[in-house]
Amino acid sequence: MEPSDPALLAGATSSVASSSPGGLRRLLTALRPLRYLCYPWIFWKGLGTGLQWLRFKLDFFGPRARVAAFVVHVLLFIVLGVPASILITGEILIHANEWLVGEIEGSPIQNNGKQWWITGATLPVPGPRTPAIPLVSPSDDIEKYHRYLVELHAPVLIHKIGYRPEWDIPINIDFDGDNDPRNNRVHAAKLRALRPVVYGEVTAVTDDSYYLLYSIYHIRDYDHPVRQQLTSWSYHDSDNEGFMIRLDRKTMKVVQGEGWFHNRFFLATQGEASKGNEPVQGKIFLEDQTHPVVYVQHFGHGVRFAQPPDLAALESSTKVMRYRAGGTPVNPGLDRRVETSVNYDLQPFDFWYRFAKGPLRPEDKGVFEGEITIGRGKAGNKLVVGRVIAGIDYKKSSWVRPKPPWSWDDGWDRVPVAVWHFFPSRAFALHFGTPLSDHYIFNRPISKIFNEDPNELQKHLSVKGQRRPGVKKWDHKKGTRHYNRDAYVRAVNIWMKKYVNRVFRSLG
Repeated sequence: MEPSDPALLAGATSSVASSSPGGLRRLLTALRPLRYLCYPWIFWKGLGTGLQWLRFKLDFFGPRARVAAFVVHVLLFIVLGVPASILITGEILIHANEWLVGEIEGSPIQNNGKQWWITGATLPVPGPRTPAIPLVSPSDDIEKYHRYLVELHAPVLIHKIGYRPEWDIPINIDFDGDNDPRNNRVHAAKLRALRPVVYGEVTAVTDDSYYLLYSIYHIRDYDHPVRQQLTSWSYHDSDNEGFMIRLDRKTMKVVQGEGWFHNRFFLATQGEASKGNEPVQGKIFLEDQTHPVVYVQHFGHGVRFAQPPDLAALESSTKVMRYRAGGTPVNPGLDRRVETSVNYDLQPFDFWYRFAKGPLRPEDKGVFEGEITIGRGKAGNKLVVGRVIAGIDYKKSSWVRPKPPWSWDDGWDRVPVAVWHFFPSRAFALHFGTPLSDHYIFNRPISKIFNEDPNELQKHLSVKGQRRPGVKKWDHKKGTRHYNRDAYVRAVNIWMKKYVNRVFRSLG
C-alpha cells in the first residue's frame, strides 16, 4: 500500500487521536504527586476538604448554595492560606539566602522582652571613647550650638567590612573634588587610604523636640558575587543610608530614633513600646550617655541601632569608628581586619543642599537625577528636588537606586516621600504614636534648599508616593492636614510589619 493511501492516513490519524489524550492523561497522572510540593495547593485542598460536608448538605439547595460554599472556600484561603504561603515563602528565601551566601545577620533585634530592654543596660563597645565635647550654651550663636549638639551625639559605628573594603568605608560624596558622583568609584580605586566621613546636622527644631540627622555615604552598594549574578538590583554606584534621633527639649535626652535600613525605617527607643503604626525594633544604646551605637552592614550598608547580639560582629571583618573631635585622624586599613580605634570627621549637608534642586538631567552631570515635587512656594513656583543620586551602574527603572535623605521613603508606612526629612515631626508622630508639635522654630533643609517658611510650606505640600503615584498623599482640606489612610489595607498591621522587617534584615 502506498504511503499516500487515504485509508492508511485515516487509520494513522485515528490512532494518534485515540492514543495522545490517553498518553497525556497518564503523564498528568504521573505528575500529580508533585502537587504536594506546592504548599498553596495543599492549603487550598485542606480547606476544601473541611468544607466537603457543607457542600454535601448544600447539594439539596441547588447551585446557588454550592456557589456560596465555593465563595466561603475562597475567602478562607485568602484569610488563612495566603498568609501561611507568604510566611513559608519568606522562610524559604531566608534559609536559601543563608545557604547560598553564607553571610546572614540572624541577631534578634525586635522588642521581645530580653534583658537588653532593662533600664540601665549598656552596650560595651571596645576602643578609645569619643573625646569630650566642649560645652556650648544655647544662648550662643545658633549654628555653634547646633554643631555642638551634632558632635555631642555623633554615633559610634560598628561597621562590617566585605570583600571590597574600599566600598565599605563611609566617605564624603565629593571626596575627589568634583560634583559628579558617577566617577567616584574610579577615583577611589586610585587612593591608598580613605578618610572616613559622616554627615550630620540638626535638621529641625520644634516646640518640643530637636531632630538630628546623620547620613553615611559609600562609594558603591554591592553584594555577594552569586546574588550579583542573579539580579542587577543587588548593586549600584553610590549608597547613602543613615538615621535620625529625636531629643526631648525639656530633658535634652535622646528618646527615639529611626534607622534607614534598605527601604524600611527601623525604629528604636529607650525601652518604650510603640503606640503608632510601626513596631519598635530595638533599644537605643548610648555610649557616655549621648553617642548612639549604630550597626552598619557591609555590602548594602543598611543602618540600624545596634543591639547586644551585634557585638558578635567584632569577632571578624569589622571597623569600630568614632568621631575624631579634634584628635589625631586614624584611617581604617583597606582590609578586613578588626580595628576598634578608627575615627571619622563630621560634615554638614551643605553640599547636598546646594545641588538638591539641580541640574537634574543626566546629560548635565549633576549630583542628582529625577524629580520629586514638594509643592508650591510663596511665589507660586513649583518646588522640586532630585530623586536619586546620579550613577552609571544601576537598575534604571528601580526605586532601589541610591537616594538622598529627602528621598528615603518607606513603602509600608503612611508618610509621603520627602516628609520624613523635611518635616520629621509628622513621621515620628505617626510611626511612634507620640503627640508631637509640628510648629517649626528651625528647619535647615527647607531654609537651605528653598528659602521658605516651613510652617507655611507644610500647609501646601503636594508630595506623593513616587513608586505608586497617588498612593501616599498629603491632603489639605479646610485648613487641616491629614493622611489618606485608605491608601493601605488596614489589615497590614504591626505583626506583619515585624515579619517584613525580619525578611528585610535577613536578606539585606
